[in-house]
Amino acid sequence: MEFTVGIYTLGCRLNIYESDSILNIFQENGYSVIPIEEGPDVAIINTCTVTDQADAKNRYIINKILKKNPDCNIIITGCYAQTDKESLQKIPNVLIIGNENKHRIFQIYKNHIQNKKERIFSNGPFLYLEEIKKRKINTGTFEYDNVIPLNHTRAYVKIQDGCDRKCSYCKIPLARGGGISRPIENIIEHIKKLQEKEIPEIVLTGVNIGWYKYQGIRLIHLLEKILDMLTYSRLRISSIEPSDVNEELAKLSVHPKFCNFLHVPLQSGSDRILRLMKRSYSVKSFMLRIEKVLKYNPDIMLGTDVIVGFPTESDKDFNETISLLYNLNFVNIHPFPFSLRKQTEIENFVKEHPNSLIPKEIIKQRIKSIFELKIQKLYEYANQQKNKILEGIIETINQNTIQVLTDNYLRIEIWNGNLKHKKGKFINVKISEIYIDKDKNNIPFVKIKGQYLNKDSIN
Repeated sequence: MEFTVGIYTLGCRLNIYESDSILNIFQENGYSVIPIEEGPDVAIINTCTVTDQADAKNRYIINKILKKNPDCNIIITGCYAQTDKESLQKIPNVLIIGNENKHRIFQIYKNHIQNKKERIFSNGPFLYLEEIKKRKINTGTFEYDNVIPLNHTRAYVKIQDGCDRKCSYCKIPLARGGGISRPIENIIEHIKKLQEKEIPEIVLTGVNIGWYKYQGIRLIHLLEKILDMLTYSRLRISSIEPSDVNEELAKLSVHPKFCNFLHVPLQSGSDRILRLMKRSYSVKSFMLRIEKVLKYNPDIMLGTDVIVGFPTESDKDFNETISLLYNLNFVNIHPFPFSLRKQTEIENFVKEHPNSLIPKEIIKQRIKSIFELKIQKLYEYANQQKNKILEGIIETINQNTIQVLTDNYLRIEIWNGNLKHKKGKFINVKISEIYIDKDKNNIPFVKIKGQYLNKDSIN
């Protein structure tokens, strides 16, 4: 009898990487992968806990699957299983596996089937250890196999996990532990395997990849080694902290195999709020680092994250953020409403200053302003790219259209026609039309259409 497995992944690229690995392990042991909606024998929920909205989504998905598939074996893993196992314990007949045991998920599940006495395999949050002045690390985080992507065109490669920063609002160190770097020989072996399988894009990911350090090798040296060996795939880094953006990275960003895109989380453009957040940079130092990148690579697309409505954020603070985003020409902007997380420093601040929380209606209006700026900047950036030949990866193929992702993170729709290309293959495109459209919920977005360029049209 053939057993089936399905997984629902919430949250970040690290979770996607780890979900792919989990499914690979189940497949190697004879399981077939099916969509979780179809009611597999084993339903896995890989959770996130970065915001309270993520926690709510976790609970919603868990309850939805329990109602739809009451007879299946349910495994809850990931960050929520690590930090909030007490909440999950209340759900009967589910297996709870934290991040420190996630790499052992198949073996734990098989043992659990034979002996259902124990169902909780989470030690709770990774706490700061006073005796060694460091946060406990997840020693099993690199025990995953060299993961091959499932059902998506890009491969995520985990090079680092955990974080030793002390941002006042962040719960992730409790879920992922202290910072730890993957051995470089394992990364290189993984990259080689992906190249051999002609995976078009490799995305380096981690909680804080700028702090990569293994036996004296830092991130910039790792990037140089990888770029030197790439002949087919292109390389993207998922996100990098402002304090890790330097002249070396700026110079490397113009490498033909380095995707022309950089995501640098700002969080706030107000020095006062940055200090309250316990971020490691000022507005001035952030500007200087981004300007350094633009000096070497003025054509790069810039992305960022912004926390909106941080406690005590005034109109002045917010306007400083908007001005900075505008002046530095950030395009791919992700605004997030402030989310108060338990066991964080800002939680204590809010308890002492209950009036410091910003009303939801004000946060909603500020997010709307950032979203409008994002639309404007994306429209402008896409127009700047209009007459250029762009390398894209075919992400989806529909009856009439093909969706392409370019190295500078533009999603372009081209007419399918008689193209015989396959999903995950490189093609060259040129933008032909850009306009503001609205989705079914009447939310505006930038529509970018293009045309396929064959070798004759390029020459």
